[in-house]
Amino acid sequence: MGIIVLGKDIEEMVENLDSNKDGLVDLGEFRELYELVKEKKHEEEDLKEAFNVFDDNKDGLITVEELGLVLSSLGLKQGNREEDCKEMIKKVDVDGDGMVNYDEFKMMMRARCSTSSKPVHAC
Repeated sequence: MGIIVLGKDIEEMVENLDSNKDGLVDLGEFRELYELVKEKKHEEEDLKEAFNVFDDNKDGLITVEELGLVLSSLGLKQGNREEDCKEMIKKVDVDGDGMVNYDEFKMMMRARCSTSSKPVHAC
C-alpha cells in the first residue's frame, strides 16, 4: 500500500483496536474501525458542504459580506448588521485576516458540537 509504519505504531494500533485483548484484530473489531473511518469521512463531507453554503464565491474564505448574505437569507437580523457579522467572524478567525477559512470553520463547528451530544454532521 506504500504506507510506512513503525513496528511500535502497528502494535499500538492493534492494541487500540483489540477490544477483547486477544492480541488480534478480528472481523468485528475491524468493522468497528471501518465504521469509524466511514463516519469521519461523512462528517468531513458534511462540514465541507456547510462551509460551501457560506463561501458564495468559492474562494475558500467566508467574508463578512458572505456571512451577512446567508444570515439574512435565513431571516436572521444579525445578517443585516455588518458589525454583528464582523464580531462573529472575529470569534472564529484564528489567523486574524478578517475572514474564516475552512480549517477555522471546522474548528468552530467541532468545538460547538463537542459541547453537545450530537456528531458534527448532525449539529
